[in-house]
Amino acid sequence: MARDFFNADMQSFIEHRVDWARYYGLRCDGESDAVEELATAKAVLQTIGKICEDIEDGARDHWHEEAKIVDGRVVVPPHIADGYEKLRTAGLVCLPLSPKHDGYGLPILLNSFYLEMVARADSSLMTIVGLQTGVAGDIEKYAGEEIKQRYLPRFASGELQGSMDLTEAQAGSDLGGIVTRVREQDGRYFVDGEKLFITNGGADVHLVLARDAETFEQSRGSTNGLSLMLCPMVLPDGRPNGVRVTRTETKIGIHGSPTCVVEFEDAEAFLLSKRGEGFRAMLVLMNHARLGVAAQAIGVATAAYRLAREYTEQRFQFGVALIEQPLVKSMLTSMEINIQAARALLYRTSALIDTTEALRARLESQRAIADPQRAALQQELEEKTQLLRFFTPLCKYYATETSNDVTRKSVQLHGGSGYMAESAAAHYHSDAIITTIYEGTSEIQASFALKEMSKGSLFAALKQVREEIEPLRGQFPDLVGPVSAAVDEWITKSLPFLMGDPRYALLNAKRVCEMVSDVVIASELLTQASAVARKREVAASFIHRRMPAVEMNARRISGGDASRIERYDRILGLAD
Repeated sequence: MARDFFNADMQSFIEHRVDWARYYGLRCDGESDAVEELATAKAVLQTIGKICEDIEDGARDHWHEEAKIVDGRVVVPPHIADGYEKLRTAGLVCLPLSPKHDGYGLPILLNSFYLEMVARADSSLMTIVGLQTGVAGDIEKYAGEEIKQRYLPRFASGELQGSMDLTEAQAGSDLGGIVTRVREQDGRYFVDGEKLFITNGGADVHLVLARDAETFEQSRGSTNGLSLMLCPMVLPDGRPNGVRVTRTETKIGIHGSPTCVVEFEDAEAFLLSKRGEGFRAMLVLMNHARLGVAAQAIGVATAAYRLAREYTEQRFQFGVALIEQPLVKSMLTSMEINIQAARALLYRTSALIDTTEALRARLESQRAIADPQRAALQQELEEKTQLLRFFTPLCKYYATETSNDVTRKSVQLHGGSGYMAESAAAHYHSDAIITTIYEGTSEIQASFALKEMSKGSLFAALKQVREEIEPLRGQFPDLVGPVSAAVDEWITKSLPFLMGDPRYALLNAKRVCEMVSDVVIASELLTQASAVARKREVAASFIHRRMPAVEMNARRISGGDASRIERYDRILGLAD
């Protein structure tokens, strides 16, 4: 099998599913040549693919190696340092960062490709470069010019790395529990507290969410009063700051990714955004991180699928290769279809981010003042922003659950050898598990998506699906029909059963997320199939497999009520 890190799905998506002329026209005032920009982007992605091949070769045999604390500093395993250096030397870090801060200014879609490729090569390394991009992006969006000039060129060069410091002992998904404090003293800010489970916690720059000391008691238990602070390990004058890594954690996967306990003691920090509005600023980074985790999950799933595919081609039982066994062939097909489905949703959402940001840039430019299309552009921006808030948790939920399923199947296909501690299949599964947990568990993502549904985003998404598939009915009559029925007969008619009882709605949050994801992905795959012949079988197989699942989930929703919760209480011994 060719390795093809810059894979066919990526190539066909950027060739057929993005209006690059409009994107660059909105973002760059028509000064960019879309054809030339796209050619450059493809060349960059091909280079990344080649480097990732090299990284993969050096990483697989060193999966067990852990990050350590040496003389007070976090030291990553040699293969992680080598992989990072390969990317840094090629100038391939912080790709979306603006050229005015020495970045490439690449679209988020292409950055999703990048993260997927790096994760496929080395999932631990991906956490480091992904955070570096996210932290730099928040600094670019919220810092003052002096801070930007001080840090961003060094992020772009790879000299600096970043971390996102949120979690505390009593503040995981509920960031209202944060008790780390930040106090102001003569116009300077100082942070005190402890953060847990911090990915890349030995980084040079920490973005810390801390509670304002002056309003600590009034805001405690809520996300009000939280400020986003940039806290460097070394202060601008060269003095060490009051930041200390006290422990690195031992995990069941992503061993090369440093996960740390970080203490702040009178650590000087610099305010990003406005005082007390840190949670809103951090959400930008968290949402990008969720898409990054989706890309990571897809990269790991791809690596596990390819490993299983190669093994089943080479392993013979009962005189034939395993891949010729019907049940094995069915499992591999399911793995491949589900990976392509997860990609379809991630790429669609990433492209939506790019269009949204291009619209925002246009509306904030001088050109927009006299633009007769200003009102239409503003409406489009609002509609796309609403969809984006909905699709982001769906992406994270769908891709990470898919990754866990695909990597588990890879272990199964390897048989007993897949269960051995040295098995690469087992390593991929161990790496995949964390993706459903960090940056918000699957259950949290489902509840976030449900919240956005209640604001009207679900109906906007279903309207978009209808508008996309109707023109394809003549080309794919046998496929458009089931998708249309799933939208109109099952999803729309089952929703009223959720409206009256928030507890019942939450109980079915994951089921609804799966239903909506299935029809959005079906629409996307059909649209791709209309332009790319090889996608037709994938679209057909996905629709034949998943539309009956939509119907089944709808029947379960419409046939039940919240009394199930009382039954669960009795089973769990929680009832009086």
